[in-house]
Amino acid sequence: MSKYSIDKLKNMNITELYEVSDNIRKDIIEVVSKNGGHLSSNLGIVELTVALHKVFDSPKDKIIFDVSHQTYAHKLITGRSLDNLRVLGGVSGFSKMSESEHDSFEAGHSSTSISAAIGFLEAKKTNNEIGHVISIIGDASITNGLSFEALNYLGAQKNQKAIIILNDNQMGVSKSVGSLALSFNKIRAKGSLKFLRKITPKGIKKMLKSFAYRQNIFEYLGFRYFEGIDGHNIKELIKYLSFAKESNKSVVLHIKTIKGKGYKFAEEDSSGYWHSVDPFNIDTGICKNENSFKSFGNTIANHLGKKIEEGLNNIRVITPAMTLGSGLKDFSVNYKDNFIDVGIAEENAVTMSSSMAIAGLRPFVFVYSTFLQRAYDEILHDVARPNLPVVFCIDRAGIIDGDGDTHQGIFDVSFLSTMPNVEILAPKNILDAKKAVDYALMKSNPVAIRYAKKDENVNLFSESNFSKWDLIKDGDVLIISYGNLLSTIYETIKNTNVALCNAHNLSIIDKDLLLKYKKVIVIEEVIDALSLSNKIINYVYKEKIDIKVSSYNIGMNYLETGSKEDLLNKYIGDIANIIRKEAKC
Repeated sequence: MSKYSIDKLKNMNITELYEVSDNIRKDIIEVVSKNGGHLSSNLGIVELTVALHKVFDSPKDKIIFDVSHQTYAHKLITGRSLDNLRVLGGVSGFSKMSESEHDSFEAGHSSTSISAAIGFLEAKKTNNEIGHVISIIGDASITNGLSFEALNYLGAQKNQKAIIILNDNQMGVSKSVGSLALSFNKIRAKGSLKFLRKITPKGIKKMLKSFAYRQNIFEYLGFRYFEGIDGHNIKELIKYLSFAKESNKSVVLHIKTIKGKGYKFAEEDSSGYWHSVDPFNIDTGICKNENSFKSFGNTIANHLGKKIEEGLNNIRVITPAMTLGSGLKDFSVNYKDNFIDVGIAEENAVTMSSSMAIAGLRPFVFVYSTFLQRAYDEILHDVARPNLPVVFCIDRAGIIDGDGDTHQGIFDVSFLSTMPNVEILAPKNILDAKKAVDYALMKSNPVAIRYAKKDENVNLFSESNFSKWDLIKDGDVLIISYGNLLSTIYETIKNTNVALCNAHNLSIIDKDLLLKYKKVIVIEEVIDALSLSNKIINYVYKEKIDIKVSSYNIGMNYLETGSKEDLLNKYIGDIANIIRKEAKC
């Protein structure tokens, strides 16, 4: 149990609230240094979270955290311990309704909170158990189209009131981009404000300042808007939150915070390194799990850079706010004219890539598997349907450590397999990733290259011809897999008479290879629907081939929080046990 509680917090004075904020910040740094997790975003929102729980009455008042990766202080205040954060059976790193009634909504993707607020407001008409509805959304998340859709709708609902807290730290994962993000820092006051500053008390100044600014998008849409609120001044936060609570009209509070506040390394970080981190040494800031794993994304980006230098200047790299995470930092500096970060706008990234391809450019869209889901329609309608040569570089494919059910890269094979023309590649290591890029550049159709966060097959060498499957090792019983599972399987079978196939092109069935075996075992880190094993089973059935196929995948499940090893064992099974059972070895 947590040593904090809402009841205690309600009775604290301002001095005590600062003390509890300092203690919460220390606890967050301590637990993330041991377990890993989202650090900077949680450190930056501590005082705001304390003030929210001081003013509002959760769970009746619905406090909705956008993305919800910044809820560590909220979890502590609502009676939860973070000691088992991000481990199997432990506390989720995101909001989780099954954990607590105080988690009113859950999401791991951005820009959902205002839409969720609208839903609660509609339910409030007939549900007197719902009080105030508060959305906390970041300056990067609010630029997403879903946020604009919700703001446009809510601004017209004069009989419904939401409180929208714009948490402006000028950072999403890394620096926020786009004209709206810039406008938050460049709002200019009318000349008359200079005179008002001299004669007006401080409290009224801020309100007049908001009204004296040129009308911004929030005011234009019908919201009361207050700008320049110090997100680390608890007294000021309580004052503005209390005003919003009493307002009869929807309010936007534009709050300035410092991402990473209270921890030197995170506070000084402008790249986004400390947004989400592995366990680290608090004193030195050095990650405890530093290893020799190479990044697929960085390798692919470097390879594309060489292609540009060789004359392929029509290459464009597009990413939706994943510059650092997708390994594109060096590319963004060295090839500025060939690089575009669109901010948190996956749909925009995909559709703009389609028109680029029509106009003769070669677009490469770098995006995490879990975020590509948000652009399903754009891929299907704007890229796959007209059969355009867009390449999707899909990072974090497969089971992901620690982030729970919202961030698992286990659905991309399934949903991409529904789309005619899309070819899905799964290079086994960074050497193959470069060859996958070369293969994609020769194709005139959409190509998806999916890969894990780290290369765990770096020493596994074999053929890289993506027009057929790759037989790594021959034997009597055939195991078919792809991606990072290959090295684990290979180490288990290398001294047995079991064969191993790397199905690095998931859009084909290598019939010649398949027909050599009477028993096939397919092991993969994806859901069952439209998995490779499904395709093989359907092929064997239709062709009436005498092959026994055993399938091991995640089934039709969402994964909980846990390490990759724990999740693999729970949902797919222990690899060695599977092989002993199926191959009798």
